[in-house]
Amino acid sequence: MKFLVTGGTGFIGARVVVNLWERKIPVVVADLSLNIEWTKQIALLKYQDDTVKLAELQEQIDQTSFINLDVSNREQVNNVFLTFPDITHVIHLAYLMSAEVEADHHRGASVNMLGMINIFDMVVDHRLSRLVFASSETIYGANHSAYGDENYAVKEEDFCSLEDHFYTYGVMKMLNEFTAQKYIKTKGVSIAAMRPPIVYGDGRMRGSVLWACEFATNPALGKKVRLPFSKDSRDCWIYVDDVAEQFVRLALKPTLNHFAYNNGGHSVTAEELMQTVEGIVPDAQYEFDESVPRTALIDRCDSARLEQEIGFTPRSLRDGVRAQIEEARNRQLQVNY
Repeated sequence: MKFLVTGGTGFIGARVVVNLWERKIPVVVADLSLNIEWTKQIALLKYQDDTVKLAELQEQIDQTSFINLDVSNREQVNNVFLTFPDITHVIHLAYLMSAEVEADHHRGASVNMLGMINIFDMVVDHRLSRLVFASSETIYGANHSAYGDENYAVKEEDFCSLEDHFYTYGVMKMLNEFTAQKYIKTKGVSIAAMRPPIVYGDGRMRGSVLWACEFATNPALGKKVRLPFSKDSRDCWIYVDDVAEQFVRLALKPTLNHFAYNNGGHSVTAEELMQTVEGIVPDAQYEFDESVPRTALIDRCDSARLEQEIGFTPRSLRDGVRAQIEEARNRQLQVNY
């Protein structure tokens, strides 16, 4: 067994790679712009007080291949599988975020659409055991009101009209899922999609939701944070390490009962989120933008399907926020040392 993780040194991808190292599963890490030291640092910080585990992780790191890869380049993608013919599983996370898509639609389509098809073709051509790729909660549209009851948790079968969408990114994810199901039906391959909500944690470096890092990392380091929406804006939040665990478990499960899965998370208002931060960092300084009533995202999603499939429940919001704060502080200590 060997994994390929595309986008493997990105915000979620690096955590997936660390998860595989912890399991001692061989992995090829591919990214357009490799940030190898960052990925290593996540693992080494996590076990800085455990010399035995550090030695085990270092052995895994030394055996890992890191490669530059543009997934929109079909020849490059195919060469990865020719170079590493023992790859059996892929977790595909290489994707341009919403702001990048809107800034360059041509590049966005090349990476997000053609890149995805290139990966689908590799699953067929190289007879891979499983592909799991990141879809998104944005496929459900930009407003929870499309589903009626504000307390309703959106399920995998739910959908809305294109008029209820805001993000080109989200509609691209819809087409990715549609295309994947075509491959499943016509080629008999094993592909699954996961639909994360807002993924929070330390280390997010790009994209239109940097605030999903700053809300806790800034207070952890004594900095003020400004959230670009009102205190009443409700969203669904999940910790990045839990998302990594979900991806790996879904990839490893021998057979799956479904194609698409909501990752789930905790539905809270921005005010409740920051109160959670205050419970850990009492002197946290923050403010909201009350001129923006809400984010262009749904409020709640049902994750019963995924929890039953892989036997895993994400940690509490407080535990996730605490983990982020501790990591941010440990990283800062290392920088200052």
